[in-house]
Amino acid sequence: MQTFPVNPDRLDPPVRLTDDADTTWQLGKKRLDLRAVRRLIKDPAVTVVLGESGGTRPRLAADGERPRLWDGVRTGYRGPGGTASGGRYLAHEFRTDGDRRLLYLEEHC
Repeated sequence: MQTFPVNPDRLDPPVRLTDDADTTWQLGKKRLDLRAVRRLIKDPAVTVVLGESGGTRPRLAADGERPRLWDGVRTGYRGPGGTASGGRYLAHEFRTDGDRRLLYLEEHC
């Protein structure tokens, strides 16, 4: 999966992500509300990508990781609806032309 020079939140549009299957995803919404993050992370049809190293090094999250990721996000979310202004996570939604959805979780240390 491609890397980013900085986290997607700081990039000017259009922001695109190409995964290992050569699918191109376009950033649709930045800084999702925590309620939207909850819905997306629990939806098995949604691809979840964890952007490690401040969001610059994306990797596909395994289905078994989702509950652990949600536990961290719900208590350490720095976006709208979150309670941690200095939290560890921020989320964005990417889409394909075919309207598939991808939840991108930036992880900050």
